[in-house]
Amino acid sequence: MTFAMTEEQRYLFDLNGYIVVPDVLDENHVQTLRDSVHCSADTDSQEPLHWHRLWRDLLDWPSLTPIMEELIGNPVLLSGRESRAKEARQTLPTFRLDHINVHTHVKNGFPGGPLHGGWNSVAGFYRYDNGVFYNGMTTVTFELFDTQTNDGGFACVPGSHKSNLLLPGKWVDLSASVADCVKRVSAKPGDAIIFTEALTHGTLPWQAESPRLTIFYKYSPHTVTWHADYYDPDDFRCYDDMDDRKLAILEPPNARHPSRSSRPARIE
Repeated sequence: MTFAMTEEQRYLFDLNGYIVVPDVLDENHVQTLRDSVHCSADTDSQEPLHWHRLWRDLLDWPSLTPIMEELIGNPVLLSGRESRAKEARQTLPTFRLDHINVHTHVKNGFPGGPLHGGWNSVAGFYRYDNGVFYNGMTTVTFELFDTQTNDGGFACVPGSHKSNLLLPGKWVDLSASVADCVKRVSAKPGDAIIFTEALTHGTLPWQAESPRLTIFYKYSPHTVTWHADYYDPDDFRCYDDMDDRKLAILEPPNARHPSRSSRPARIE
């Protein structure tokens, strides 16, 4: 069995419920995302995938897709697709995009939000069995400005994705106090924080002078959904950059059986 993640990444994800992948985006990518967020107020669409090609490219980013396939993909389905794929066809991903969040509302003085998630949440589950990761919804987070340990922002309770007990109620509200078990996860622009939604996590009080600008790509196994509004690949066929792999990632939740009636054209 071959792995996309390094031995260290696999160990840390299993141990903590998250990893930080450095330098996923370069300075130009980061600036493009910043600019497109700022310009989005002048557009009619609230869907980031319409804002700029880069948002669509991130659906199937070369340094991230193999990791997501390992964390939430279906290895049996992927193996079958690889064996059936012809030279002229792409092997399609076996996970899907659930939704995208963009945080621009967190500014200096933000008091912090509640800790949430956990293994017993709606879409949060975690298991590791016989060399294979099984996760529910799993998030790729891009910080577009430096976030140091004391600035605030994304935090979690490392290892809570495997906890058998609920988080004590007095620790939930991060605006009231921050328990010693809560860890701030710092990142520089271009880094990606990948975490399972089975991990208890939240937003710490924001101490930095600049506003927080954070992008969350939330992916799910191909049969699972959290969001009630599914993407429709047909809404994005108008873009020349949308290949079959990206369209497959936007397919609604289903078993991905080759004869399915919901199969979008050009897929499978």
